[in-house]
Amino acid sequence: MSDKDLLVVISEMLRKQDQQAEKLDLHSEILNEHTRLLKNQIDISNKQVDKLNQQTGSINEMKDVLKQFMDVSVQQFQKQDKFNETFLSKLDEISKKP
Repeated sequence: MSDKDLLVVISEMLRKQDQQAEKLDLHSEILNEHTRLLKNQIDISNKQVDKLNQQTGSINEMKDVLKQFMDVSVQQFQKQDKFNETFLSKLDEISKKP
């Protein structure tokens, strides 16, 4: 093989290596863009999770307040019921007296 042929082979190998390097650069750019998009999506998802956690906290606070309200309402109802029973009992006693 002559020196000229050897130079042609080396030149062709370098050209193919350059083409492969260009393809790798393009693939790297594409992967970097995908990575950036995925990071953005993760950030958005994390913000949504934070909002959901805040809403859950608010809902739990509201649940606690409503439970307290219901407990007080039940107590008031029980007191009213006891008063009504006592009142009716007294009315019965009065009505039985001659």
